[in-house]
Amino acid sequence: MNLKIVTLIGAISATLFASGSGEKIFDAKCAMCHIKGMPSDPSALIAPPLNGVMRHVKMSYADQKSATNFIVDYVQNPSKQKAVCMPQKIQRFGLMPSQKGAISVEELKEVAEWMYENYPAQNFRGHGQKMGAMGVKGGANRAAKKFQRIDTNGDGLISQDEFTSFYKSKQMKRKQKSQNCKGSAKTAKNCQGSGSCQGKMKSYKHKRPTFEKLDLNGDGVITKDEMQKLQAKRAEQRAAAGKPVKTRKGNFFARMDANGDGRVTKEEFLAFQEKRRAQKQNR
Repeated sequence: MNLKIVTLIGAISATLFASGSGEKIFDAKCAMCHIKGMPSDPSALIAPPLNGVMRHVKMSYADQKSATNFIVDYVQNPSKQKAVCMPQKIQRFGLMPSQKGAISVEELKEVAEWMYENYPAQNFRGHGQKMGAMGVKGGANRAAKKFQRIDTNGDGLISQDEFTSFYKSKQMKRKQKSQNCKGSAKTAKNCQGSGSCQGKMKSYKHKRPTFEKLDLNGDGVITKDEMQKLQAKRAEQRAAAGKPVKTRKGNFFARMDANGDGRVTKEEFLAFQEKRRAQKQNR
C-alpha cells in the first residue's frame, strides 16, 4: 500500500514538473546568476543576462539540437576554449563554474530547449544591433559576420589579441573620419560625397542648433528665456523618445553672452561656436 502511494505521488510530481519545467528549473537553479530581463543596474550583474547568452549560442549553433547539446556539455564542463561569448565577458565575470551535481542532464536538456525557444527576445539589442526588424536570425547572421572579421586566423575562436587589435583598428578609423569631417569649410564640403561623413555632419548640425533656431521670436538676439524654452522642448522630445535627458554643466548662456548684457547677438554666438570648435581640435 505504501509503495503504491509513493509511486502515485512520484507520478503526479513528474507530471507537474514536466509542465513548463524548463522555465521552472531555470528559475530555481540558474536565475540567481543569469537574469531573464534587462538589467536595471548593469554594474550589479554577476553573470551575463540570458538574452546575451542565447544570442551568442545561436550565433555559433544553427539548430536547436546542436545548441542544446552545447549548453548541456558546457554547463557541466565549462572552458575558455568552448566559450561562445566575447573574451571581455570572461574577464569581467570569470569562467562559469561547473554545475555537475547541482543540476541533472535531464534538467539541463529541459532548460536548454526552453532557452532556445524563448531567447533572445525579438527586441533585444546586442552590441548596437537591433534584433527585431529582421528577427533573431537576421541579427545572428550580422553578428556571425562580425565574429569572422574579428577571428582573423579563422580558427573559430577569438583571442584577446584578435579582439584588442580589431577594436583598436575600429577606433582609429572612427577618429580619422571624425577629423576629416571637423576640418575647414573646404574639408566639410569635400566630405559631402561620403556617406559616413554626411552622417557625422548631420549629427553635428543636430547637436549644434543654429542661431536662427535659438532666436525664437526672430528679433536678432537670443535671450536666456528663449534658450531655456528650447532646452526644455528638446528634453521633452528626448524623454518621449525614451532617450536619456542631458543636463548641461555650468551656465551655458553666460558663456555665450560675452559682454554680459543678457542678450546674445549673432556675432557673439558665432564667436562662441568657433571657440568651442578650436578647443575640441586641440584636445
